[in-house]
Amino acid sequence: MNSNLEKGKVVSVTYGPSMGNIGMVIDIIDEKRCVIDGPCGRQIINFKRIKITNIKIKIQSKMTSKGIYQKFRQHNILKTWLCTPDGKKFLRNKNKEKLTDFAQFKHMMGKKHLSNIVNLRKELNE
Repeated sequence: MNSNLEKGKVVSVTYGPSMGNIGMVIDIIDEKRCVIDGPCGRQIINFKRIKITNIKIKIQSKMTSKGIYQKFRQHNILKTWLCTPDGKKFLRNKNKEKLTDFAQFKHMMGKKHLSNIVNLRKELNE
């Protein structure tokens, strides 16, 4: 069991149908599984499939899903999570999915061009 994992911790799901969503640990079942609830829905999930964040909310035991959603809204958990590196990565990936093939190509060419400029500047400074 992970020592940082406790009730009320916000986690992001890294594998499965809810991948990329966040949830809150409601209960710890055993050494390998816990119950999470939130935008990902209430589910039992393996510790290997979640990533723990530093965000924590004080909750009562056996809260309903409605109560969990209210806590998420009250504490602006989604906004807070989107400011973390994992949240930013999630937004970047979502924006990349929206790109057309030509837009992806232009993005790739721009990254190559920028990389060449940065490498050239490093060579000139040395």
